[in-house]
Amino acid sequence: MIDNHSIQEIGKRELILDSALKIFSRNGFHGATVEEVAESAGVGKGTVYLYFQSKTDLFVSVVEEKLNELQGLIVGHLKDIEGAHVKLGEFIKLHWEFFNKSKEFVRVILSDLGGLEKELDTRTRQARTKLIKVLESIIKEGINNGEFKKIEPKLAAYAIEGAISFVAFESLVNRMDTSFTSDVSQLIDICISGLCY
Repeated sequence: MIDNHSIQEIGKRELILDSALKIFSRNGFHGATVEEVAESAGVGKGTVYLYFQSKTDLFVSVVEEKLNELQGLIVGHLKDIEGAHVKLGEFIKLHWEFFNKSKEFVRVILSDLGGLEKELDTRTRQARTKLIKVLESIIKEGINNGEFKKIEPKLAAYAIEGAISFVAFESLVNRMDTSFTSDVSQLIDICISGLCY
């Protein structure tokens, strides 16, 4: 049983992460400071260090948290859906909408990460792998029940996830036509047509 103190602690950590997302999105990793995050969260700088060892730890935790949130959202939504074709369409739609609604998160990912790449990759690999495994299992299901061609599921999973991410990033950075970016059905058609007979 979680006591009130634990709930408060979880809430405070989430508040710091939410504030960090805003600050890192606005100023980038190198331009942001722990002081700014603390001020935005309404806590002391020392409180931030109770939960996170450093600015790097805080930044990587923001990315981990958002990737886990995306994976949980998708798994929860897909559990009652039948058919790999429909599941794949829903996966792409949810993933796309998550990025489209979380422009701050996309800005964080696209910020200058000089010197952070290794730690970011090491710590977020598990979260990214869980997301790819969900996609891979959908593709395997489609192959097994004859909905999809016999292709390498992991390769297809990485290709589809990469396509979703790239289009979302391009949409934000280059301000692609909103009529295109708001209609994810075209992206779903492109991805699914490559898997179907």
